[in-house]
Amino acid sequence: SSILDRLEEAGLGHYSDAFSGMAESTFRGLLMQDYGKFGVTAMEDKQKLFRLIKRLNSAAGSADRRVPEAPAARPPPACSDKAPPFHTNPVGMQQETCYGTSPDLLNNRDNFFDGNAGLLDLNAHDGDLLSPCETTSHHEPPPRGPAVQEDEADFLGPPSSQPQYNAQALEALENTNPPKIRVVVRKRPLNKKEIDRADEDIVNVMGPTALQVNETKVKVDLTKYVEKHMFSFDDALDEFVSNDDVYRCTVQPLVGTLFRGGKATCFAYGQTGSGKTYTMSPLPIRAGTELISALRLPKHSECQLWVSNFEIYGGKVFDLLNTRKKLDIREDGKKQVCIVGLKEHFVEEPAEIQQLIEHGAGARSTGSTGANEDSSRSHSIVQFAVKGPGKTGKLRLVGKLSFIDLAGSERGADTYDNDKQTRLEGAEINKSLLALKECIRALDLDKTHVPFRGSKLTEVLRDSFVGKEARTVMIANISPNSTSVEHTLNTLRYADRVKELRKDKQERAAGGVTPGNMGYGRQAAGASTNSRPSSAAQQRPQNQAPLPPVPETGKQVGGSGPRGVVVDTRQQQAANPSREDVPEEDCLLFQREELISSIMQEEDDLIAAHRQQIEETMELVRKEMNLLSEVDQPGSRIDSYVSSLAAILSQKAESTARLQQQLSSFVRKLKEEESMQGR
Repeated sequence: SSILDRLEEAGLGHYSDAFSGMAESTFRGLLMQDYGKFGVTAMEDKQKLFRLIKRLNSAAGSADRRVPEAPAARPPPACSDKAPPFHTNPVGMQQETCYGTSPDLLNNRDNFFDGNAGLLDLNAHDGDLLSPCETTSHHEPPPRGPAVQEDEADFLGPPSSQPQYNAQALEALENTNPPKIRVVVRKRPLNKKEIDRADEDIVNVMGPTALQVNETKVKVDLTKYVEKHMFSFDDALDEFVSNDDVYRCTVQPLVGTLFRGGKATCFAYGQTGSGKTYTMSPLPIRAGTELISALRLPKHSECQLWVSNFEIYGGKVFDLLNTRKKLDIREDGKKQVCIVGLKEHFVEEPAEIQQLIEHGAGARSTGSTGANEDSSRSHSIVQFAVKGPGKTGKLRLVGKLSFIDLAGSERGADTYDNDKQTRLEGAEINKSLLALKECIRALDLDKTHVPFRGSKLTEVLRDSFVGKEARTVMIANISPNSTSVEHTLNTLRYADRVKELRKDKQERAAGGVTPGNMGYGRQAAGASTNSRPSSAAQQRPQNQAPLPPVPETGKQVGGSGPRGVVVDTRQQQAANPSREDVPEEDCLLFQREELISSIMQEEDDLIAAHRQQIEETMELVRKEMNLLSEVDQPGSRIDSYVSSLAAILSQKAESTARLQQQLSSFVRKLKEEESMQGR
């Protein structure tokens, strides 16, 4: 049949038996989640099948347009009910990406998965980037399911037309010049478990840039009082802000920098369960959709988009899109860091990006800790590389955008019931987070030396921290429940220290934000966020006045730490360390991390030595078998057998002694780390 012939042409002939007897209309209507039912599980084969179905639907659509139609009135194809543009989506669709879900939304939830419901949250309310009733002629399959929902299947509709981004808006986006560093804080709502145990919401978003943490403390006389901590960042997002607004505020301004040779990085930081993965999941898909639309502009027609996804776990790098293959980090002659063996995938459609990201998310390392039963124990990095033709005919890198879903940060107090492996994982995670902070500081101060060798994470992202076009956005995710107040304050202080050494610190307004960059994310995107049902939706004034003082329980403290923290004088050093205290604190932390690095290195050496010892032992066993075979022969000399056996046993003893020595050294380091943990 024609389907089997098409499969042969696409290099999928080995799946002919699975599709034999299938009608062409049924074949063209297959969804991506159906591929596995026919045995198509390999990533490359899925992409081939997807592109084949896309071509068949494109050809069928062209044939339908050539058929003469009756003069009866027809709706315009671009505004067909079967493929409504973004701006015709129901209003509730945007709320699917919000943390707070309304009852009306839950009642109408089934409508979101209807085949004619249009696009969901990932592209909702993008009408400002689209001309009315306009679609592409490429028949792209739109993403149909909310990628941020981890407990639901993502639905991909059959290939159909998808609205394209307005070329003028894309041109304007490329001309934006975002600041080198932006720090955004996002608060999640209380979950059901926290509500059941009567946890209080201690975080109040006071405005577009400020938030307040109300920490309950107990005095010596056992009377309780509330200590109020005020923080100010570039943007403060409450629990009602959708992922769509987060994208406009953080990532969208970075997209245009890729075509100017930019290396942009967006990462989420926070404790386990604070919403990092929820926040980061839809951002790469949205950015990939805009990049694909930009690549269809005539001036970018020769460029291509390549996607890769890898994780850093325990100081090792694994390719999540290539059966978790272990990768090596090397430095070439041009001092460029290369990940040897990393597989990049060429993509042409947003649905392909979604498929790759979902595949990588399923292969990521997770584990149980004292703070979270399903904690991400690795840093997951999704990279978009825009490549164009080079002088030698090979593709050259034009720009790169990296999305980092960092492993959950934890305090040492949360690891009391963890095993040694989990503690080592946590120490390695904290070491890389500290190194990342130092690199961002050096980037924003235009320092000549960026300490990217501090961890594997910063080493891999070296080119994201150098160059005039390097840009970084940090999203600090915080939990509002009262039992996580220490985590929340640690996250906010980390974020505050990331921005505290900015060159323009002295020029900031009273709100602690650079005046020229106020509201940058919303202004650059050209989108209004009036739909946000919170104070964060208000347009930021050009000159923001200081916030009114809060009732004091002690003495208000200034300094370079969080602004306006109200604490007792005796608590000042603990609650808000001065800049002079920071190097000493970091020095102590680095001292512990050096021990962890030494343990990690000795672990690799011990495993390598064990493998070598096994190979040597197998070789000696073969020699022993040959020796026994010879001694069984008539006329063999027993003295030769004895001397040979003695030499073999001596080699085995020497090899075992070397391995035992390495093992003893490694055990001593583990005991040293355990004693430090006890202190």
